[in-house]
Amino acid sequence: MSTIVEQIKPKPKNMVSDLVAGVTNAVVNIPDSIAAAVLAGVNPTYAFNAIMVGTPVGAFFTSSEFMQIAPTSALMLVVGSSLSGFSEDMILPAIVTLAVMVGIFQLTLGLLKLGSITRFISNAVMTGFLTGLAVLIILGQFGDLTGYDSQAGKTLGKTFDLLLHPTGIDPASTAIGLITLLVIVLLNHTRLRNFSLVLALFIASALVIILGWSSVEVVGDIAQISGGLPSLALPDLSLVPKLIVPALSVGIIGLIQGAGVSQGVPNSDGTYPDAAGDFAGQGIANTVTGFFSGLPVGGSLGGTSVNLSSGAKSRWSNIFTGIFFAIIILLFGNLVELAAMPAVAAILIYAGYGIIDAEDIMQVHDTHWGPRLVMIVTFLSTLILPIQYAILLGVVLSILFYVITSATEVRITEMVYTKDGYFEEHPAPEELPSSKVTLLVFRGSLYFAGAYTVEGKLPSALTAKHAVVIFRLRGRVKIGSTFIEVLERYSAALGKNGGKLMLSGVDAKIFDQLEKTGMIELLGEENIFPDSSKLLYSSQQALKAANIWLGKAGDVD
Repeated sequence: MSTIVEQIKPKPKNMVSDLVAGVTNAVVNIPDSIAAAVLAGVNPTYAFNAIMVGTPVGAFFTSSEFMQIAPTSALMLVVGSSLSGFSEDMILPAIVTLAVMVGIFQLTLGLLKLGSITRFISNAVMTGFLTGLAVLIILGQFGDLTGYDSQAGKTLGKTFDLLLHPTGIDPASTAIGLITLLVIVLLNHTRLRNFSLVLALFIASALVIILGWSSVEVVGDIAQISGGLPSLALPDLSLVPKLIVPALSVGIIGLIQGAGVSQGVPNSDGTYPDAAGDFAGQGIANTVTGFFSGLPVGGSLGGTSVNLSSGAKSRWSNIFTGIFFAIIILLFGNLVELAAMPAVAAILIYAGYGIIDAEDIMQVHDTHWGPRLVMIVTFLSTLILPIQYAILLGVVLSILFYVITSATEVRITEMVYTKDGYFEEHPAPEELPSSKVTLLVFRGSLYFAGAYTVEGKLPSALTAKHAVVIFRLRGRVKIGSTFIEVLERYSAALGKNGGKLMLSGVDAKIFDQLEKTGMIELLGEENIFPDSSKLLYSSQQALKAANIWLGKAGDVD
């Protein structure tokens, strides 16, 4: 407890730097939160609530000192897809319930120290998914960017509809959107790069007012902004069944994004944050945010980068971010309604472009046909299916590919003891030689289908007389029941012609498995050679015993 208090306790020497970073982050989060709300298809007030509550709460509880907890583009696209089936009067209860469910899920994983869960989502899945999200974000903004109000169904349909009706494009809206993009790109090459988004939004929105372009849609045309503090709300338990899959999807994506920040951004003392601690911190942030009508939040790499580049020295920079953001919204919240929608669309297009990582795409592409296929299928499913199901499909494909490769990419080699005292590896023989010892080593999985693959590749024992086979199991701490059956059948096949099976490099846990399943009694305890800290010692002992049994003692010294 004292350690936690010490971490949270503000240090006077950091106060000025953290205050400056907090003000900077608060200003930058204005266009970010508006854009997040547009992606989610909800009133920006809910995104404001998430920054005012989720960001400082997350700062208190995450293991990472500098991670900014906020509504990210990836999360909001999933949230928007999840909320699309709700009527307008049910949007707020759905947001509250979804955020609380996400929080409980993440907090549970954190408390159970299940930070390793993110390892089950492959890089191929995430690359395909994030690239698909980026494309959806970019394509989804063409309507607001050009002022064309398409009545087509989903994002792809709206894009094709726009291409087929170029006369519906509003020149003024398009000009404002392009100006915004130009200002962002230019400012990113100056010292004002941290403020490029907010300055671009301000300049573009001011131009709309100055030039009197009434055809350009503004935030106030689609939502009324309440410049107040978040109010308490309770989740609607009747919505839980509908939101289980979306909550799991949002929760997992948030954790993966947060893990990316944790792995790339060390704390002030140079150590890297604990993934489970960040899971719990995000879970608490989402739970509290939900009760205050805020959108789900997660670790933001972009927000964290701005936080660090603004001079943040501790977690208090994010706490100050929430405080200053609340002050800005209270004083100037009504001005948000003047923000030009083409400018917001341009910000999202820029953000979407930033998500695409060409290096990651090529890395997955060049690795193997399996990851490449998983990436492509996940990418296409993200464009076509509801997003919360696309990520689950990608995970299933990734696991399926892992199971298939584990089962098929199994090798068996023979280790031959040479006269000069070394072991050489050779391809395993197709048939066992009679009255000789064959030492076999396995590469790959010995579980489920992998065990059957091993059995199919074992040297035939049909014709060999008095053959001894040694299975070297060093490095394995557990074997499945299927492989135990393989041991039983192969031992029986050897025994029919007067041969026997031995095991070397046997870990204590494997020995316990063999004992419980009756394999020790079947093989004979004298034929089981425990693992040793001395490399190959166990296999050498097995070879000696085998040769003695064959009447060839002394062949191996």
